Amino acid sequence: MTNDISASFQKLTTQIREALDPLGYRDAEHGAFITGHVPHVAPYAYLANVYAGLDESGLEAAEAECDRFIPEVYRAFLRHTNGLRLGQLSLHGTTFGSIDRTDYLVGQPISLSYQNVHERPDYIPNGHLGIGAMNGAWHSQGHLYLASTGEVEMYHRDANLLGARWASFEEFLESEIPRQLSLYDADGRIKPDVKQLPGDTETWEAIAEANKGEQARASGLRGKIAGMFGR
Repeated sequence: MTNDISASFQKLTTQIREALDPLGYRDAEHGAFITGHVPHVAPYAYLANVYAGLDESGLEAAEAECDRFIPEVYRAFLRHTNGLRLGQLSLHGTTFGSIDRTDYLVGQPISLSYQNVHERPDYIPNGHLGIGAMNGAWHSQGHLYLASTGEVEMYHRDANLLGARWASFEEFLESEIPRQLSLYDADGRIKPDVKQLPGDTETWEAIAEANKGEQARASGLRGKIAGMFGR
């Protein structure tokens, strides 16, 4: 991450805190914090988790965990925060088993092994690094990939559909962090009728719901076949 992008991330972190701290927050060690307390969701639920950044050994662990080369732009992001959770957005980091440098309430990010080692569709280009996911209204989810060319692309979780593309990781952060914040009202409740997934994703919810039905039917059929053979 260049100095310009580092400054951009610091600005966006300030924006997150200004928007969500009035709802309640908790600071932890090494710059980690949770903010945007939403007790209507759960007693200890918060809208944002920012984790402690990684040192060089942590970055090596992250690269080993995802079994892929991590480009410098995402390595630099991980130096600031070992992943990020904000609203419907999750950016992944490492969950290596060394001493956790965050408060237990801040927790850990989702592992970079997802989308890189596990559950990675064949149609995702080999040079893409899976960096996170974004939830839709109910069933749909977009998976985020950092391309070797520096672009960020969002694919449907269940289909070979490209819904959105950002020219760089910096552009993604500067676009998506404010957009995520705009989805919530002053009480931390998601606004009615907001478009939760960006880009060309109007049909994604219906596709995901249909896919969920197909999976349920297939699971039921497998159960019946197993029952026929006494398994």
